[in-house]
Amino acid sequence: MVSLVGRPNVGKSSLLNRILGSKVSIVSRRPQTTWREIDGIYTDESAQIVIVDSPGLHKRKERFLSKIANQSARGAGSGADIICQVIDSRYWRDEDQNVLEHFLDRETPLWLILNKIDLFASSDQILPRIESVKEKYAWDQIVPVSARSGYNCEYLASLLGQAVPEGQAGYPSETLTNTSPKFLAAELIREQVFRQMGDEIPYCTGVDLSVFKQHTDGTIEIDAEIFCETAGQKAAIIGSQGVRLKSIGSAARKQISLVFDAPVRLSQRVKVKKGWASDRRVIAGLGYGGR
Repeated sequence: MVSLVGRPNVGKSSLLNRILGSKVSIVSRRPQTTWREIDGIYTDESAQIVIVDSPGLHKRKERFLSKIANQSARGAGSGADIICQVIDSRYWRDEDQNVLEHFLDRETPLWLILNKIDLFASSDQILPRIESVKEKYAWDQIVPVSARSGYNCEYLASLLGQAVPEGQAGYPSETLTNTSPKFLAAELIREQVFRQMGDEIPYCTGVDLSVFKQHTDGTIEIDAEIFCETAGQKAAIIGSQGVRLKSIGSAARKQISLVFDAPVRLSQRVKVKKGWASDRRVIAGLGYGGR
């Protein structure tokens, strides 16, 4: 088991998806997109690794949803054989230091993953950057990667495979995640809300699937309810004459179809549910209260 930890928006979810070669964790440019741990299962001819994508620490701690995400973030690494701290290779922020300090007193090997190296102006900047982060801690490994381009991601997976202890594979080789299909489909819809709404909508927009049915002909039928907290947010998600909601649905349908390799029938509606992000029952019902 390997845990990916780090502050929000450093590319943990993108890195997991790249290593697996398939989307199991949603991504967007907005920080704090991940609300609970997501397990990806990487298998090659010599190793099987459960890679856990953990949330970044949420700043809005007054909401129960944020507290749940923060508990997941702080608990990441429990039971892991290796903890990989992922950072944006261009910077070392105070938040990165906070993550390091949270995990450095554990006996678990701690690796540093320098992500987004494709954003350096020149590859000549990589080695000096590695030397500079060596001053922060005596990392067991420092690996530069680019989740976006795929640079060094296979190498990282092979290093992890060599470093983890011997044991029996826990999953069939074709399994990519132990996340439930229903939860993953809801997350893929939420991803499109975030991607298409940008800063127009608060991060606490949830998706509940009242129907998730895989028919015998292979078609997946989904009835989704998108939660928001105000009438203004509802109007923004729907858009003029429903154009925005149709666009969200079209993009989500394509993503779900791609991930599940099946045709998808998707219907959506938007509902104002004030204060839902502080409602324990609602949060648990959406799958964020535990795994």
